[in-house]
Amino acid sequence: MSTFFGLNISRLGLQAQQKSLAVTAHNIANANTPGFSRQRAQLTPTNPLPYANGEGMLGSGVAVAEITRIRDRFLDTQLRQEAQTLAKWETRHSFLSQVEGVFMEPSETGFSSVLNTFYNSWQELSLNPESSPVRAALVENGNAFTNAARHTNEQLKSVRSHMAEQITAKTEEVNTLAQQLADLNRQIVSLTAQRDSPADLLDRRYNILKELTEIIEFDTVLNDNSSINIFIGGRALVDNNTSFRITTIAGALDGDWNLSPQPVWERDHQPLKMSNGQLAGLMETRDLLLRRYMEDFSSMVWGVTNSVNDLHAAGMDLYGTSGNAFLTGTELETLRVNELISNDSGLVAASLAALPGHSQPAPGDGGNALLIARLRTAAISIDPLQPDMRLRATLDPAGLTTFTNFHRDNIARLGVDTRESERLAENQTSLVAMLEQRQQSIAGVSLDEEMANMIQFQLAYQASARVITAFDEIYDTLINRMLR
Repeated sequence: MSTFFGLNISRLGLQAQQKSLAVTAHNIANANTPGFSRQRAQLTPTNPLPYANGEGMLGSGVAVAEITRIRDRFLDTQLRQEAQTLAKWETRHSFLSQVEGVFMEPSETGFSSVLNTFYNSWQELSLNPESSPVRAALVENGNAFTNAARHTNEQLKSVRSHMAEQITAKTEEVNTLAQQLADLNRQIVSLTAQRDSPADLLDRRYNILKELTEIIEFDTVLNDNSSINIFIGGRALVDNNTSFRITTIAGALDGDWNLSPQPVWERDHQPLKMSNGQLAGLMETRDLLLRRYMEDFSSMVWGVTNSVNDLHAAGMDLYGTSGNAFLTGTELETLRVNELISNDSGLVAASLAALPGHSQPAPGDGGNALLIARLRTAAISIDPLQPDMRLRATLDPAGLTTFTNFHRDNIARLGVDTRESERLAENQTSLVAMLEQRQQSIAGVSLDEEMANMIQFQLAYQASARVITAFDEIYDTLINRMLR
C-alpha cells in the first residue's frame, strides 16, 4: 500500500465535496428559473483495494458517479395529459367569449333589440299608414335591421377567419418545436454517450414539450439513449434526431360552410388524429359550435326577410299598386332595404289589397302593416336538414317557436356553451395547478434544503482538508524530523 494512499483518499473527498457544492450552488442560482429541475450529485465509493496478505479490503475514497436530475416521469406524463385538456377548453372559452361579444345579448344594442324596433315600426305604421314621418322611420329602422344583420355576420366571419389563421399558425409552431426537440435529442444522445449527464438540456427539452402540449395531443416514448420520440395518433412527429413536418390543406366545402384548414402529414397528406390541445379546440369550436351559431343566425334573418317580403308583396302602397320586396339581396352581405322604397316611402305597402270591385284600398288601411308586425309572435318551424339557410326557417301555424325566440334560443345555447367551457377550464386549471404543485415539491428547489446541503458539504470538505493536514504532519515527521 502506498504511503500516500490516505492523502489520495482525502483528495478524492475534497473533489467530491467540491462538486457537490457546485451542484448546490447551481440549484440555488436557478431557484426561480421556470422549468428548472433540482440536481443532485450522486456520491459513490470508489473500488476498494485488497491487502497484500489477504486480510480484507481497504476503501479507496469517493467519487461523483453522476449528477442526476430529480423528476417524476409518471407525474410529468399525467401533467401533460391534463394540460392538453386545459388548453382545449381555454381555447374554446376564449373564442366563444368573442362570439358573445359579437351578439352583445342581452343589451340595448343587441340584434334582438334592433329586430324588436323593426317590428314596432310596422306596428306604428298600422296605426298611421298615411303618415310620412312614420313611413320614413320604418325605412330607417329597416336599414338598421339590415345593417345589424350584415355587421353581425361580418364580425362572426372575422372570428371564423381568425380561427382558421390560428390553426395554420399553430401547425407551423408544432413544426418549429418538433425541430427543436430533434436538435436537443441529438445533443443529449451525444453527451450521454460520453457518460455525461445533460440535466440542463433535459430541462430545456421538458419546457419545449410543455409548449407543444398546449398545442396538440401527443404521446412520448423515452429511448435507452435518453432521446425521446413524439407520436401523434400513432405516427412519429419526432424520431430520435429526425422531425417530420405537418402542414395544412384547405378545408372541404360542406354545404355552404368551408371547413377548417385540415392539419395533415406533409409526407403523405394523411390527417392528424387528435382530440385535445389548442388545435383540436380550434377545429371543434369553429366547425361545430360557431357553425351552428352562424347558420341559426342566418336562418333567422332570412326567415324574417322572406316573411316580410311575402306579406309586403301582397299589400298595396299609397299609389294603389302591389307592393315590391321590402328587403333585397341574395346574401347577408348584400341585404338592403329596397332602393326604390328608400327613395320613396310611399311605396311601402301598408294596406291590404283592394276589395273586389275597388281599384284603391280603403283610406287609412294599415292591415298589411299589422300583419307584418304580427310576425313578432308568428309561429315558425325550422328544418335542420334544409341545406339552404334562406329556406330553413319558415312560417308554420303548427310551429313551436318564433323568429325572436329562435334567436334567443341560439343566444341561450351560446351562453350555456360558454359557461360550460369556462367551468371546465377552471376545473382543469385547478387540477393542473395541483399537479404542478406536486411536481414542484419533487423537482423544485427548496432553498432551506439547499442551505442545509451546503453546510453538510462544506463541513465534509473541511474535514477532508483537515485529514490532508494530518497527513502533511505525518509526512513532515517522516521525511524531515527523522533525519535529524
